[in-house]
Amino acid sequence: SCGLYCTCRLMALTWVVFFCAILTTCRAQSNEGNEFALIFFDNVNTPTYTVFVTTAEDNPVPFTISSQFQRFYREGIAMPGQVNSFLFDQSFALLTTTDRGKAIIVKASKDQKLIVYGANEAQYSTDTFLALPPLRAESGDLKYICAMATPWLSSDSMIGIVSFENNTVLSITPSQTTTIGSALTTAGSTTQITLQKYDSFLIRQSGDLTGTTVISNKPISFITGHHCTNVPPNIGACDHLIEQLPPIKNWGNRFVTVPLKIRLAYDRFKVVAGEDATTVQIVCTRDENPGLSTSF
Repeated sequence: SCGLYCTCRLMALTWVVFFCAILTTCRAQSNEGNEFALIFFDNVNTPTYTVFVTTAEDNPVPFTISSQFQRFYREGIAMPGQVNSFLFDQSFALLTTTDRGKAIIVKASKDQKLIVYGANEAQYSTDTFLALPPLRAESGDLKYICAMATPWLSSDSMIGIVSFENNTVLSITPSQTTTIGSALTTAGSTTQITLQKYDSFLIRQSGDLTGTTVISNKPISFITGHHCTNVPPNIGACDHLIEQLPPIKNWGNRFVTVPLKIRLAYDRFKVVAGEDATTVQIVCTRDENPGLSTSF
């Protein structure tokens, strides 16, 4: 942890994901695209889910937003500098490991781009996340590694996946023994799941799922979160967390973070390596003066 009003730089010799609100300068994946797939998890209280759609284009962008669930379908036009919002009730939550129809799909034409983000809002427990368009690998599979804070007590950790194409094969290796689909899978073992276009898929476990790997032969959305967690773990009250993560080929190795001005506690970071033997260096400064420097 770094103290209040410190600016920290993190450098790694191989690729890492820095689990925090940060700036990375390497292998960045644009958040603009013409197709997005979102899912929402349940929350500690009765939530409302909102999908926000806007554009940075100079001209209006027509789009659709749909879901297999309840045959939801709407059309909209994203105007530059304006935000469209679509509300969904708690029935759209991805709750079970066999539920395949809870994805929310936002699409525009191929030559136009949107910006999409989602909000899971409940009393005393709200989080938002930036949606990422699908990354289509030029060759080979796409590998994802889960990163999350430790869940509060018996609260569940969750990984949500949405496929963009038919016959998407997922090779899932959990960091804890958990149910994958309908099969109990021991930690370190691999189970394969096949999804069809726009299927949703949930991995749900009471423990921390950090380090769980998913290898996909086709593009997916990979979203992690908690029913509720405390950060730091000994301080209440718990809150819902959710974030969409990129594949490791888009991770970086240099990050800069600045603490929130009004936060009266230390910032906390979790670093997850994409390769073995990754060396991480953290340097903190205060008022441009050298401060804490450590490596591991």
